[in-house]
Amino acid sequence: MNLIPAFLLIHLFTVGAGLWLFPAYAGQSVTLKSPPASLEQWYKPINKRQRWLHTMFKLRREMQAIGENADIGDKAATLKWIKRLDKHYNEIAEMVPEWEKEIKPRLIPELEMFAEKGDTYRLGKTLKMIKRTCDDCHTVYQPLVTAIYRAPHYDDIRIKNKKGQSQSFEENMEDLSASVNRILIALDDGRNTVASEAGKKLANELQNLGDSCDRCHKDDDYPRERILGKATRLRFETLQEAITEGRVRDSQKLMGEIAVTVCARCHNIHRIVHDLRDALLLDE
Repeated sequence: MNLIPAFLLIHLFTVGAGLWLFPAYAGQSVTLKSPPASLEQWYKPINKRQRWLHTMFKLRREMQAIGENADIGDKAATLKWIKRLDKHYNEIAEMVPEWEKEIKPRLIPELEMFAEKGDTYRLGKTLKMIKRTCDDCHTVYQPLVTAIYRAPHYDDIRIKNKKGQSQSFEENMEDLSASVNRILIALDDGRNTVASEAGKKLANELQNLGDSCDRCHKDDDYPRERILGKATRLRFETLQEAITEGRVRDSQKLMGEIAVTVCARCHNIHRIVHDLRDALLLDE
């Protein structure tokens, strides 16, 4: 997969999160190896149970259990976990046939043999060899797989604007940006009434945005509360008081706090990895 210029990747990693430095030059490109197409069927939205992801969790747990039980000399428990590892390790090639050559299932019987003999040293060496097959694959594919299959996307989520009209996230962000700048421009120009009205509009737009949180965060109010909850509502109330009283510097300071605690915080969680995913998929 021949991807976007490196300077765009730099931009994606700097939005709202400080500066992460990467060496890059004009026209430089980054090339990453695409994961097999068959992997997609094991991630959402195709696979609701996220079978691939949970198989990876099981493998990590099983390898840890084998090592720890071998260290304390519990042969029965060690063999139990080896049996589970055998099942899930071989499922890798069943789910993604293209990766059959990346794994070494022949090592599992050796692992079992060393467990039966109580040869902890050779068991540990064999376990490391199995782990290395996992690490090698992760080194090549994991960053891109995470960006493609575990990053959020919001194309199917719609938001109601103040007129009750349906709009996309992109349209909502344009409105929010315009409101933020309208407040700051009005404060700078001494138009407190305009700043006050824009502040109220921004608060309403953010609450409308918050109504979409439960599309992903089902039965969980905390994500919305953390970013758009009581603390944010209090900041907007204080902002209105500061604007009404003509305290321009205090108003500007509050706008800066809102930019960090609302905009940047939300972007750090949702936007950066989403933008990276979209950039990586430009050629598809």
